[in-house]
Amino acid sequence: MSDSVQQWDDILADLLVECGHCHGPMSPLPAGAAEPAYECLQKAHDKCTQATMPALELEDYVAHQVLGEMAKPAVADALTQALLTMVETDLSTLTEDLATRDALDGVPAEQIEARRRELHAERRTLNRFMDEDTFSPRWLAEWWDHRAAEAPHRKRQLCASFFTRIELLAGPAPEPDALYDDRVVLHWKTWDDPAGGTGPGGTQ
Repeated sequence: MSDSVQQWDDILADLLVECGHCHGPMSPLPAGAAEPAYECLQKAHDKCTQATMPALELEDYVAHQVLGEMAKPAVADALTQALLTMVETDLSTLTEDLATRDALDGVPAEQIEARRRELHAERRTLNRFMDEDTFSPRWLAEWWDHRAAEAPHRKRQLCASFFTRIELLAGPAPEPDALYDDRVVLHWKTWDDPAGGTGPGGTQ
């Protein structure tokens, strides 16, 4: 039997997802499953066992809220700077790694070429972020859906830039066309967060 394929990106891995009833940590369980669900690990109250949500469903909801913020023109400048920092960090890492591989004997040529292609792709992304005529919130949404899908760690970095933590409460699922889910409490970072976070601040 072949292993199940993970259907979610784990974009909340760098964030604290906590139970809204006991404030204990939550984790996608069972570990390693293709479609796990976030569950309270502490289970200090009766409602803790009801505060659960499929990981993919929670990710989709958070992604929808992030994309909604990314579409706001006022968010563009701060978000661009956050993404520029991410890309510049990756560029530095890739450049150092490529130099190390070039200096070593016995490293397969295809590995070096693959890293060189990654480096070129990062440089193209950096140039696009710096091109004011090209950049737009719509392009950011496209980046999330396509470019970032190839590198889930980018989505994790971006979620960590928007939120301080996420709470999950017990309750009924919202209507299919609802904009918000009362079971999910998003704690947004504020614009002047000294840690460099972006977002409207407050909770939702």
